[in-house]
Amino acid sequence: MSYLVLARKFRPQNFDEVIGQNHISQTLKNAISENRIAHAYLFSGPRGCGKTTMARILAKALNCKNGPATEPCGVCENCIEIGKSASVDVMEIDGASNNGIDEIRALRENVKFSAANSKYKIYIIDEAHQITVQAFNALLKTLEEPPEHVVFIMATTEQHKIPVTILSRCQRYRFKLISAKEIAGAIKNIGAKEGFEIDDDALSIVVNASGGSMRDALSLLDQAVSSSAGKISGDYIRGLLGLLPKEIIASVTENLAKGDILAILKTVKEISEQGYNILQFARDLRDHLRQVMIYSINPEIAEISSEDKKLFEVQKTLFTVSRHVRMNNLLSKALEEMRWHDQPRILLEMYLLKMSEPYYNVGELLNRIAELEKNLKSGDYYVRENSSPVSSSAFSAKTAGSDLAAEVDDIGIDADLISVWKEIISEITKKHPLTSQSLIKTLVKITSPKSVQITVTNKFDYEGVLEFHEQITKLYQRKTGNDIAVKVAIEDIKIEEKQNREEEIVVKEETEPAPETAGYIVEEDFKESAKTAVPKHIQEIAKKFGGKAKKMP
Repeated sequence: MSYLVLARKFRPQNFDEVIGQNHISQTLKNAISENRIAHAYLFSGPRGCGKTTMARILAKALNCKNGPATEPCGVCENCIEIGKSASVDVMEIDGASNNGIDEIRALRENVKFSAANSKYKIYIIDEAHQITVQAFNALLKTLEEPPEHVVFIMATTEQHKIPVTILSRCQRYRFKLISAKEIAGAIKNIGAKEGFEIDDDALSIVVNASGGSMRDALSLLDQAVSSSAGKISGDYIRGLLGLLPKEIIASVTENLAKGDILAILKTVKEISEQGYNILQFARDLRDHLRQVMIYSINPEIAEISSEDKKLFEVQKTLFTVSRHVRMNNLLSKALEEMRWHDQPRILLEMYLLKMSEPYYNVGELLNRIAELEKNLKSGDYYVRENSSPVSSSAFSAKTAGSDLAAEVDDIGIDADLISVWKEIISEITKKHPLTSQSLIKTLVKITSPKSVQITVTNKFDYEGVLEFHEQITKLYQRKTGNDIAVKVAIEDIKIEEKQNREEEIVVKEETEPAPETAGYIVEEDFKESAKTAVPKHIQEIAKKFGGKAKKMP
C-alpha cells in the first residue's frame, strides 16, 4: 500500500514526540540515562493514548546502535527495523491470539537464546489482559527472573484483569487521556503539513468525538480529509458523524427552560421524520447541556469554539446548577434505558417532558422553611415574594395614592382591601397549609375601589392561586360587604423594602376573637389565662421554639 493513514504516518518516533504522556517519557529517559533498566514494564491506559507507540520507542532506545540512548537515532539498522516491526530481536505479540499455555511455553524456551543483532531481546505483548490465568502462572518465574538480555513490555487497556502476581513483578506506568488542547494543537500541525484547513467548529467536534484518544481523532480526521475538498467545516463534520445541527439543540434547550412542551414534542417529531438517530439526539443534547453548565460556572474552562460563545452567553442563565444536575441525570438515565427499549422515541419524549417541569431545589426549600421558623420564633410573620420579606408599606392602601384611599373610605369599607387580603391568606393557609403556599408569595395591588390584582412571578404559582380564586372572591364579599373583582396576573415583582419590620399576618380561628385579641407574638413568658385565646397552631409553633404565646400590647 502506497498510502498511510494519518494515525500511522504521524506516529511519534521518539519520546519527545509523544503527546500528553510527559510524565512517562521523562521517567523512562531518566532510567535509560542512569542505566536503571527494568526487566518488565506494564503500560496501561485508555485506547489510542500511546501505549504501543511508547513501547516501540523504548525498544528503539534500548537497541539503537548508539544506545541504550534517551534519543534513538532513527537511522541505524535496528531503529529502522523496529519502526517497521521487522526486527528479529523485538517481537510484538498479540495477547488475544497468543493467550494459551502452549504459546507461553514456547516463549519461555525462546527467551533462553540471546539477541541476534541487538543488546536486548524485547517482547512487546499487546492486550496482555487477554492472556489466561494458567498462561500467566506459567510466565511468572520467567517474568520475575528473566535472562539479562530479555525485557518484557506489556500493554493493556484493562489493568484490573492482570493478576496481582504479574503486577508485582512489573514497573507500572499509567497512561492518561490526551487533553483537548493537545489534540487540537496536534491536528493543526498535521493540517499545516498535509495542506488542509479545518475551522474551529469542526476542530471542536473532532476533539470532542475523540474522547481523549489521539488515534480516534486522527481516524476521524482522515475520513473527513478523504471525503471533502478544501476547508473542513463544522456542518460537514456534523453530517459525517450524523450529528444534529446545533440550531436544533439550542432551540430544544431554550424550550426546556420555558417549559414549552408543544415545541419540544414537535422538534422530536421532526427529528424522527428526517431520519436522525434518536439516541444521537439525546447524546448531543446531553453534551450541549453539559457545556452550558460548565460555561455558566467558569467560561475559561469550557471547551467551545469562538463562534459558539455568543450562544452560550445567552443560555448560561437559563438554568441553575441544581437543575443542570437534574437534567443531566435524567438524560443519562434515558440513554441507558433507550438502548434496550423497543420505542426509544417514546421514552425520550417522557424524559424531556419531565425535564421541562418546574424544579425546586430541596436545599433551597429547607432554607426557606428554616427562615420562616426563625421569623415565627421572633414573632414576625411575613407575606413574601421569592422568599424575601415584603415591606408592609407595599400592602397598604396608601401606596395606591391618597385619592384612591379617599375613594375606599367613601364606599364604606371598614378595613382597606390589603388588610382584608392578609386575613384571607390567614384563613386559607390555616385550612389548606400544603396547597396554599403560592398565596404567600403574591403581591396584591388595588386597581380600583372595587377590584384588586393578585400578582405572581411564575406559571406554577399562577395555577396555585387560581385554585382558590372562587374562595378568595367569596371571602372578599363576606368581609367587605361588596363585590370585589379579583384578577390574577403574572408579572415581574420588584418591591423595595421600606421598613425593617413588617406587619404580621394574623391567623384567626373560624370564630373571630374580640378586637383586643387580634394579634399575637411568641415570647418566653405569658399569663396562663391567655392560652385559650391563642389559635391552636400558634400554640404549637410557640412550644416548638421553647416559648409561649402572648397577646400583643
